[in-house]
Parts: sequence; structure tokens; C-alpha cells
Amino acid sequence: MDINKESTRDKAQLLAYFRDRADEILGEIGQKYGERNIPLRARKSNTGLVESRKAFITTLTRKSKNEGWSDQEVLEAILMITYCNYVVMLENRNAIRPYEHMDFSRRIGELWEPFCKLCFEYPLNDLELFIPPLFSEVKRKLAKEIDDYIDDLGISDEQKAQLKKYYGKVWGLVTSGEIKLELDLHFTFQGN
Repeated sequence: MDINKESTRDKAQLLAYFRDRADEILGEIGQKYGERNIPLRARKSNTGLVESRKAFITTLTRKSKNEGWSDQEVLEAILMITYCNYVVMLENRNAIRPYEHMDFSRRIGELWEPFCKLCFEYPLNDLELFIPPLFSEVKRKLAKEIDDYIDDLGISDEQKAQLKKYYGKVWGLVTSGEIKLELDLHFTFQGN
């Protein structure tokens, strides 16, 4: 398939490409592993389609740099390629072993997050990703600030102790599910 601005906008052409690639992958898997091991066929098929998408995007990014595509054109192409690849992955897996409703919803969830992250991997704006602080560090600093603030209030020691007790209850609720900051994307945009 020729990769250019028009072909990466052509959903029908991209779907046809990935469907043909899925057929090739299933043929290779059938020859190598046979037709009976359904979980292996599904896993190898997904792996093959993921590798195919990655190779396609690698070629696209190189070509787009050489041809001076805008960030907008690159992102739109990558989103369309990924979308079409995901549709074929779902179709292909369903053809190997039909989805049950919970399997399907779990799979959609697995695909949704990386799809959304593409906008941060290929940003249109000047974003800078960073590793967030540990939640325990944030909690420790904030707890100290609040304790110091409460200590400086012009109220009785009993009232201060009561405020700290309530504050401790709030932290108990917040940490009951243990927040994992590293699971979210953290970035600065225009210095913020």
C-alpha cells in the first residue's frame, strides 16, 4: 500500500489493507500451529496485527518527516490507521472465537486507553510529558502543610485536635483505593 496523505484518510482502503493482512496472519498461524488452538490463534493474530500497525506507523512517520507533513496531518493519519487496525483486530478475534459481552467490553477498554494516548504521543501542541511524584510523597507534603496550618489557627488545642482527626478521616477515604498517579498521563502545556 502506498502511504500518502490521501491513502491515510481512506478508511475503506485502510480496512481492506488490514483485513488482507489479517488473512495472511491467520494463514501463517494455521500453517505453523494448526487450527485447533483457538486462544493461541487469537493471541498470535492480535500480535501480528499490532506489529503490522506499528510498522505502518513507523513508515508513515518517516515518510511524513521527509515530505514535511504537518503535525495535524500526522496525527489524523495515525488516528485513522489505528482505528482501522482496531476494527480489524476486533473482527478477526470475533471470527476466531466469538466475543461474549464481557470479553468484548473488556477488549474495548484495553484498546480505548492507548487510542486516547495517541494525541499525547503525537501532539499538535508543545507538550512535555513528565513522571509524576509518588502519591505517598504528595500526601506527606500536603499533610504537613495542613498540620502546620491547623497549628497556626487561633483556636483551642482541642479544636485543633478535632480538625486533625477529621482531616485524618478524609485521608482514610482518599487512600482506601490508593491513588496511583503513575497510571495517568502528566504533562506541561505552555509552562503549566
